Amino acid sequence: MFARWWQPLFWLIVAIAAAGALVLERRHPPRLPAPAVAPAPDAVVIPPLQPFEPQPLPRYAEIVERPVFIEARRPEKDELVAPPAPVPNPDRTLDLIGIVLVPNAAAALLRPEEPNAKVLRVPQGGTVDGWQLETVQAGKVVLRKGDEVRELTLIRPSSPPRPVPPATAVSRRAGAAPPSARPAPRP
Repeated sequence: MFARWWQPLFWLIVAIAAAGALVLERRHPPRLPAPAVAPAPDAVVIPPLQPFEPQPLPRYAEIVERPVFIEARRPEKDELVAPPAPVPNPDRTLDLIGIVLVPNAAAALLRPEEPNAKVLRVPQGGTVDGWQLETVQAGKVVLRKGDEVRELTLIRPSSPPRPVPPATAVSRRAGAAPPSARPAPRP
């Protein structure tokens, strides 16, 4: 007989214990400790800013004598001055490789024939090696130096061969007309 009543009896004891815990919780709720209130600090007084005055230069003499970021801590020697740029050859030949024509200005792109020479952009009226760019036209420019006149024509590089379009692989059945011979489909 006890085997039949032991499960309901167990759950009845659990329910009574839970009800008792709820009653105790309701009568005596847990209380959190009171937070400690810290007193507010006194007003912070910020002193007025003082103007910055750098130290006298003799104070920094040691830094010049023993630089901070150089491993040897010795002053660097002055770098050698690069030799002046070579004086351009007055009779060097120039190639006209481009012309700029816009409504209010014109310029010529000239390249000396020297190896690794930089392209010079000379506006109309400007000078290069003593030569003044007098006239700029669509295919040529005129340079003048005193009584001497030099006319340069635009160098046009030979055009590279045009690439051949790749042939499209079209599977053709025996007796089928090529695509160009077929009539267009009607809408």
